[in-house]
Order: sequence, then C-alpha cells, then structure tokens
Amino acid sequence: MSESSVLTVCLPTATPADQIGAAAAALLATHGITDARLASGHFLTRTRWRAGRLLQPGAGVAAGGPIGLLDLARMRAGLQQRYGDRWQIWQQVVAGSPAARPWWHFYDRYAADPDTYTWEHARHGFASQPRVARMLTYNAHPCRQTDLPTEHLDAFDAGLQAYATYGWLQAVPGGRMLTLDGRLLGPGSSRYSVHLEFLGQANVHLQTLAAGGVLAAFTTG
Repeated sequence: MSESSVLTVCLPTATPADQIGAAAAALLATHGITDARLASGHFLTRTRWRAGRLLQPGAGVAAGGPIGLLDLARMRAGLQQRYGDRWQIWQQVVAGSPAARPWWHFYDRYAADPDTYTWEHARHGFASQPRVARMLTYNAHPCRQTDLPTEHLDAFDAGLQAYATYGWLQAVPGGRMLTLDGRLLGPGSSRYSVHLEFLGQANVHLQTLAAGGVLAAFTTG
C-alpha cells in the first residue's frame, strides 16, 4: 500500500472503539467520498494488550484507534529511513544523467492546449528524458530493491535530507487528511512544493490533537 493512497480521518476523543470505522465513513461521505476502505495495517501500535480499542488490530498494526495507542514516532522514523535508503539507490541509478523536468511541467503544457500538445506528447516528452528513462528502466527490473516513483522527481532532486524528511511527513497522514474540524486537506497537484504545503498543514493539525484523539486510515479508488 502506497502512503500516498492513504486518507487519514481525525475523530473526537469520545468516539467509541466499535464506532470508529462507521463514524469516519460518515464524515467522508459528507465530502462525497463513498468508496473508502479501511487501510489495514497503516498504523503501528504501541501495545497488544488494549487491542479492543483499536480499529482492525493485527500483529503490531491497526487501521486506527486512539493516538496514545498508536506509535506515530516509529512510523515516521521508519518511513524516513526507507525514503533515505530509496534516495541513495536513486542517486546511483541516475548518476551522470542530465537534470530532468518533472511530470507537472509536461502536464501543465498539455492542460493549457490539449489539441496541440496531446496527452501522448506529454507522456512521451516526460518519459524520454534520460534521467526518467533510467528510473523507468530500474522500475522494470523484477529484482529491484524498491520502486523509484517518477512523480517524486523534483523531491529526489531536493537532496537526501529533504527526501528523507518528505517520508517522515507522509508517514501518518498519507496522501489526504480529514481534520477534526471537517476540512479535507490534500495536495491537489503533483508539484513537490504543493505536497509540502499540504503535509505541513496535516502534521501541524496532528500536533494539536490530544493523546485520546482518534485516527482512522482509509484507501479510496
């Protein structure tokens, strides 16, 4: 499950354990999201002894529950490490290749004049860049160590520390977040800068929640 496919819902402290899933689904429905499914295993948990208060508990994981029972620090540290390791592989794969333009550059050109600059033009223009071609070639190998997401190109270009922090920021909220006050936060664009703005807002909101606050993770689509 990709972290970008996860939508995290924030719920009040008083939400009963057996109503977390239904309460979160009802809130999502007010935003027209009716195809959401629980993201089993998104959250790491602190203890197995209070599994009755968790949503879909498993072996050290859950789809949600009170923040005090979720190990958000370990989630963040783990994804930060994974992103750092991925950047090191990316650096080896693209070493010596010229800088490439990110996908949004080609998409924006297509969106501005789709009759002249077609989708196929945009797709080919992006994929034919040597740096992107190397990433795609690596991703095609059945024994690859990880995937190198081409949509992360400008994030990779920001450097090791920035890319590792990008992982830290995504670990808990995922790709979108429904806040306690009913705002549906999301990037709305593939631009790295826009993603950072969303992730900053989401993580600041998480910091305002009490340990008894409840989180639930879903996937959509």
